[in-house]
Amino acid sequence: MAEVILPEWLKGREEAPASLRAGSAGFIERSLVNFASTMKRLYVDGDYSSKKGALQAIEPRAKLAGFFFIIIAASLAHSAVFLGGVLVLAFALSFVSRIGPGPLAKRTFPAFVFTSVIVIPVIFGAVTPGREVLDVFGASVTGEGLRSAGFFLVRVAAMVSTAMLLSLTTREADFFRGLGRFVPSFFATALFLTFRYAFVLIKTAEDSALAMKARTIAGARAVESRTWFAGRAALLLKKAYGVAEEVGMAMVSRGFDGKLKGAAARALRGRDYIWLGFASFVLFLSFGA
Repeated sequence: MAEVILPEWLKGREEAPASLRAGSAGFIERSLVNFASTMKRLYVDGDYSSKKGALQAIEPRAKLAGFFFIIIAASLAHSAVFLGGVLVLAFALSFVSRIGPGPLAKRTFPAFVFTSVIVIPVIFGAVTPGREVLDVFGASVTGEGLRSAGFFLVRVAAMVSTAMLLSLTTREADFFRGLGRFVPSFFATALFLTFRYAFVLIKTAEDSALAMKARTIAGARAVESRTWFAGRAALLLKKAYGVAEEVGMAMVSRGFDGKLKGAAARALRGRDYIWLGFASFVLFLSFGA
């Protein structure tokens, strides 16, 4: 039997490119992770709304109205104690809704961080004059500025946590069905179709990134990744326009009249009236806070 001789280039051991080494992630890999995490978060939110919790059992119209009252109360209140109470209330309701404070805090934290960055100038004396409590590289930090910034942060945290709790405890179809009772049906329909098509766009973008990664042996350079991203963005925009027109024509041909059709809303029950009464009481308290 003849001896098998391997070529010299096959015997050598070359170092893997930096883009392929463990611990490194290119643009495409990061895109895949972001798309996957977005899809996972959307589906997980749907799981929370399906649990047997206190807020999940409330009729969508009553739930929307009640949360709307509480959010208005948080926007009108001038007391940090009252806003802190609304924040505590939101996390307490997350317990009785079988969600827990973790998921709610995770969704509230990004808005809190973003707002913290925005209000940084407020703490300085050049923006909010007052008694100096700290000197930072020649810039005075005033007590009045710190109080204003802290109050604004508590207000944002209270309002965002309340809105996130509504999102977590309400099914998508129930939310838009309840919303259609308070706003013109055109707006509710437009929001519903926009939300549904967002799933299609995210899935299409994820498939494009996965196809690009499957056809890439070595890591793509930054310029190539940006060029690919620009091309995919233009393609998705073009596809969105085309699909929107086709879907609209298909819906009209099937008798769509601009209103969402769904199951008939059930009559309000005792717990729905209790929730509305409690939310109205919170709104009433905000006028004196």
